[in-house]
Amino acid sequence: MWGGMQWRWHLVQPPAMLHVMLMIAISSAAPSSDPTGVLIFLAALGAAAICIGARWAFNLRGAVDATLARRRAALELRGQRTGDLSLADTDSVGPGFFKYLGGVIAVAGLALLALSLFLVTD
Repeated sequence: MWGGMQWRWHLVQPPAMLHVMLMIAISSAAPSSDPTGVLIFLAALGAAAICIGARWAFNLRGAVDATLARRRAALELRGQRTGDLSLADTDSVGPGFFKYLGGVIAVAGLALLALSLFLVTD
């Protein structure tokens, strides 16, 4: 248990992937002026944003439903801890918000990927 959530292995991969991308960007760009590492970092970050954004935008494998269920469970737990049971009754964020946010993230990922591809051709 970690912070009231059950630890899942799919949560381990993004920080590890980010660490690897940072190591590639830092080690290859530091000793020279060749921006290859930074471009690889931008492309990988853009590809990851496209995947995560599309997952939320199109509700792949129930990503939005799972996020809303986790949010509802966290509000219920917070309500039990504080004694305010009305927290779980609030429904301020719906599935449309997460689908919109996923679309924005996917478009930003496309922009990062296009930017890295554009800079490679220069």
